[in-house]
Amino acid sequence: MSKIIIGCDPDSNKSGISTYINGRLADLTCLSLIDIYFHVDDLCISFEPSEIELHIENLKGVSGIFAQRTSGKNKGVALKMAQHVGMCKQVQTEIERIAEHFGIKVVRHQVSKMWKDSATGKAVLKDLGWTGQSNEDSRSAAYFGYLGVKQSK
Repeated sequence: MSKIIIGCDPDSNKSGISTYINGRLADLTCLSLIDIYFHVDDLCISFEPSEIELHIENLKGVSGIFAQRTSGKNKGVALKMAQHVGMCKQVQTEIERIAEHFGIKVVRHQVSKMWKDSATGKAVLKDLGWTGQSNEDSRSAAYFGYLGVKQSK
């Protein structure tokens, strides 16, 4: 039986997505919401949904950070930031609905910037054997997938 972990950093445009197959980082990319649906559909063709877990950054569990980040900013900037946060939370909801549609277990993780910085993230990805491209969102997705791999052992 295989174990597939999908790591996800939800974003309003393209979300970071990592795919671990039996503990090995097999794919790391950023996808639009519709492309995430097709990615999950493809995985469900090759694997049973019971073998797949989605490990996602839980943006819906965050509220106080917004107040901290907008403190001292003008009202227009604060409103724009609020709009973006709301859009990201909605994308999280839709990605979770996709997983639930396919019968995939969803695990939410606390917001973290652990791998977002380039030097740390690239070093850890190298240790995982990843030599392809990455950006802040895909590195974050790799982190949440990595947490899922550690939890499933």
